[in-house]
Amino acid sequence: MQATNGVPVEIKDRIVAAANSLYEQSGRQVMPTVDQVRRMAKVDMNAASQVMREWKRAQNSQNTPVVINIPEAVQTAANSAVITIWQQAQELANENLKNAHSAWDQERQDFEAMRAELADAFELQAAELDQIKIKLTQANELNAQQAKQMVELQEKIHSAKTQSETAAARLIEIDRNVSQLRVERDAAVKSEQQARENAAKLEGALSAVQAHNKALLDTIGSPKKK
Repeated sequence: MQATNGVPVEIKDRIVAAANSLYEQSGRQVMPTVDQVRRMAKVDMNAASQVMREWKRAQNSQNTPVVINIPEAVQTAANSAVITIWQQAQELANENLKNAHSAWDQERQDFEAMRAELADAFELQAAELDQIKIKLTQANELNAQQAKQMVELQEKIHSAKTQSETAAARLIEIDRNVSQLRVERDAAVKSEQQARENAAKLEGALSAVQAHNKALLDTIGSPKKK
């Protein structure tokens, strides 16, 4: 369901309630501005301005004098009081016209005041939007910078991972070479030990041969007794 001005009833009620509350807070001395009502009711500027025009018109109409129409019987009367009544009617008509002009002038002043309020409110809203755009731009720039740093960090992590994998592969190769060297060392030690044993055996055999040769020489070189 919608109000006659196109503003939904629920939103209109919120605007009117906010306007009444702010008006009462001022002791019914100062009418609230459109921006104040918009912020309190949490509505858009167009809805607030439309409903506030009706609300202010309703507040002003409460102070407008009641127009009293002259009865037709009095107007058509042909007695001596007609002139007096007519004069009173003219005075009343003039008073009503004066009141109408005053009401129109008040409404015009209210319209001008509301237009000034709307201009200020729109400027304030535009400034707020500019601040929001600036903050959004800064946030986007920060996000872009953080994204760039994240890419650089990922590249560094990838490079470090590659280097780590290369170092691990080299370490495996070194371990393999060390194992091979240990095998070769053990084989060399075993060969050296075998060579020493063989040398000891040869040395023993050589000593035996030398002892045998000496014995033979001793036997050959000694003269026979007669």
